[in-house]
Amino acid sequence: MNLQPSSRGLTKQDGDFLRVIASVSVVTAHCVHYWVERFCQAREWASLPFLCALFDQLTRFTVPLFLFLSGFGLALQFNQKPLVPANYYRFRLAKILGPFLVWSGLTAFRHMGYLQNLPWRHYPFSALQSLSKFLFLDGFDYQYYFLIVIFQFYLIFPFVYRLGRSHKWLGIFLAAHLLLLSPSETFLHLFGLEMPALHPNSLVYHWFYCFAGMFAAGNADFLMSVVTRWSKAGVVMFWLLAGALLNFEFLWNIQGDKSLNDVDHFNRWAVLVYCLASLLVFMKFKNWFRMNIYSHPRGKILFTHFAPYTFFVYLAHTHVLRIVDLLLWEVTVFDLINRIVLVLVGSYALAWFAQWLLEEFPRMRFLIGLPRNHAFQWDGVPGIRRLKLRRLSSESGFHASPRRVIMPRARGWKPDRFPPGREQGIRQPVNSQ
Repeated sequence: MNLQPSSRGLTKQDGDFLRVIASVSVVTAHCVHYWVERFCQAREWASLPFLCALFDQLTRFTVPLFLFLSGFGLALQFNQKPLVPANYYRFRLAKILGPFLVWSGLTAFRHMGYLQNLPWRHYPFSALQSLSKFLFLDGFDYQYYFLIVIFQFYLIFPFVYRLGRSHKWLGIFLAAHLLLLSPSETFLHLFGLEMPALHPNSLVYHWFYCFAGMFAAGNADFLMSVVTRWSKAGVVMFWLLAGALLNFEFLWNIQGDKSLNDVDHFNRWAVLVYCLASLLVFMKFKNWFRMNIYSHPRGKILFTHFAPYTFFVYLAHTHVLRIVDLLLWEVTVFDLINRIVLVLVGSYALAWFAQWLLEEFPRMRFLIGLPRNHAFQWDGVPGIRRLKLRRLSSESGFHASPRRVIMPRARGWKPDRFPPGREQGIRQPVNSQ
């Protein structure tokens, strides 16, 4: 996703920086989820699980931010260079569907019992329906729902992207979004109504964040026009109040004996307000980020070694987390910090190593969510070059060189020719007469 420069709106570096922040936050949130569950069960207020629960709520901006950036980048690209639907679907759907199917296949071993118990022999059509629902709606791993939502967004985008500049449609979609968010069901119950029975991974619950990104792409000055009306202190105070409201709602529902699945989700009014406050804070202080992080020599590593790999890390980090839990399972404060560090470092190290390992296989990199170009060089590590995968030459069977070497052509030089009737595997010199 490429974000083009804008004088007052978001830039490519802004989008890359926000993706890194969201990536680190979502990995950290999954690392502390064990302590969040402990708090919901024991409700120990002055404890480490309580602090983890508060922190977990403050990471609720992550998925809405990913959706916002996806809508923003896609709409900006379409505004600059519209694609016919055939070309658009061939590239965009494959970009999501390929990694989704590959990583789902890598995760399928965790569900072998369920897959084997499906009635493949007696009711194959019913078994295929159950498998399709499990794969494309539920997801084989809990973070894959983001890909399911994005896939739905990519499907309908060519038909709605022209609405992205409209203030009227922004208001319509916001109103519809609020009707589907909690605590709307409480007000509906007062009138004897029920919420529609929709799958939680349906796009309707996440559509507004995608459309808000499309709207920001079509109205570059909209965000800054809102921010300029607020002082820095006012923006920070709004963010603190939104965070306090978010945690208060969560703790109130937990105290009311609601399950964690019913209260710890993104479909809440408080989450929407908190996401808006977080975006306003970034827009208000983004000049500080540019001067102190973007331009700093050490800050540039975020845009070369971290931002290109956020998609891969999002897909792979749960596998790294399970390995860490298997090898180092404790419940101390040290274990909490150790788990976060190991999973973050391990996930990005896996991304760098896989990018280097598959340097000569761009299609394989594409299918597992890696970027086109690599930034981390492993060749300096003694002995590691032997691990690198090489593409075999089709003629000789030797390993091909990673870069093609073109020899200079000397004066009077002629390419070798093969006399008729001779095999091309044996080169004959050109007759000088």
